[in-house]
Amino acid sequence: MSKDLHEIRAIDRKYRRRNRRTAFRRKWPVLLTAILLPLIAALCLFVYLEFTKQRAVMPSADTAVIRFLDVGQGDAMLIQTAEYSVLIDAGDRDHKAELVQMLRDAGVKRIDCIINSHPHSDHIGGLPAVLEAFSADEICLPDIPEPLLPTGTTFQNVLDLAEDKQIPVHTPKCFEKRMFGELTVEFLSVDNSGFDDLNDCSLGVRVTFGDVSLFAAGDLEANSEEVFRKAGLLQPANILKVSHHGAATSSTAPFLEAISPETAVISCGAFNDYGHPALKAMQRLHDAGCAVYRTDLDGIVCFVTDGRQYHIS
Repeated sequence: MSKDLHEIRAIDRKYRRRNRRTAFRRKWPVLLTAILLPLIAALCLFVYLEFTKQRAVMPSADTAVIRFLDVGQGDAMLIQTAEYSVLIDAGDRDHKAELVQMLRDAGVKRIDCIINSHPHSDHIGGLPAVLEAFSADEICLPDIPEPLLPTGTTFQNVLDLAEDKQIPVHTPKCFEKRMFGELTVEFLSVDNSGFDDLNDCSLGVRVTFGDVSLFAAGDLEANSEEVFRKAGLLQPANILKVSHHGAATSSTAPFLEAISPETAVISCGAFNDYGHPALKAMQRLHDAGCAVYRTDLDGIVCFVTDGRQYHIS
């Protein structure tokens, strides 16, 4: 091999080594980023979840917390003070595990009062799981006409579990109240014997804590809303649990005018098959001048009140 060829090959090897080093120096930030970014993202997510779990809003001695729980196309609302817990509805069976976990995350150990607005599956489906996971002092059900009594297994399972656990089952009369410290739960109802739809038999509930109030009435439709209004059962409330997941057949203008809510919450599932909330209902809520929150968009909607004012956490 000639000296010139040897020197050429030596130079070529030198440049190849240098090019490999240069290429590595150029690539290593990309490789490092590709490795570190997912790790950093995972670490940030872990820290965020732990941080939000630790900062879960809990009631103090002077506050109450109202949570509209995200249970898909169903209803579930948890109302807590420092000493008491009230559950209104329990979503459907498909979300029972999530419901139980949300109650545990909220620090629930026992439930003082469980209220079922009406025994449709999207309001009572998760209740057997709740009764198996927590002790309860009382279950309140609406007055249901004989022809509308549920024939499915869930409703009977609730009654059987209540009997096994010796939990009283009660149908409250209109204006009957439960006092939980500074929190008052007032039941509102009409004669359901003339209704042929279980939605219209929904039990109304007015919750007050100091000067702050909430109204919820399951899946009331337009005709039963009007019966409530004519019976003088509707009073102004700061917060409204929108009836029937925001269906077009609920939340009529006269009903909203009587309640005059500042804030409304719609419990509904993302991309649900019913088209809830309906544009007509949303327009009426907008016309009523209230801010609207939705569990399909906002997840759990949580209110904290000191009895004078409230804020969304």
